[in-house]
Amino acid sequence: NRETNLDELIEEVRRRKLAGMPQLGKCSMIEPHMQKSKDAAIRKAYPHLFFDSQRHIDKVREYKVTNPNYHPRLKPSMSCPNISTISGACAGTSTYIDLLKKQWGMV
Repeated sequence: NRETNLDELIEEVRRRKLAGMPQLGKCSMIEPHMQKSKDAAIRKAYPHLFFDSQRHIDKVREYKVTNPNYHPRLKPSMSCPNISTISGACAGTSTYIDLLKKQWGMV
C-alpha cells in the first residue's frame, strides 16, 4: 500500500511481538481441559443433538438378552420392523391397504 510507512510497520510488529500471544477470551486458547469440560456439559444438557454410537450398541445388546431368538439378518435395523417396507412391497403387501384395514377395523 502506498500509504504504509515501513518504519511504522516495523514498530507495530515489534510492539505486538512484545505484547505476546493474543488473548481472545476463549477457553480453548487458554487451557484445553476447560473446553473439554464445557463440551461435556453441553453434551449432557443436550444429548439429543449428539450421535452416540454406544447407545445403539447398548440397545442391540439389551435386545439380544431379552429376545434369545434374535438374528441380525431377520432384524438388521433396531428402529424398523422385522420386514422393511421395500421387502414387504416386493412380497406383495401394501402399507396403504394395511392403513385402510386399520381404519375399517378389519385388523
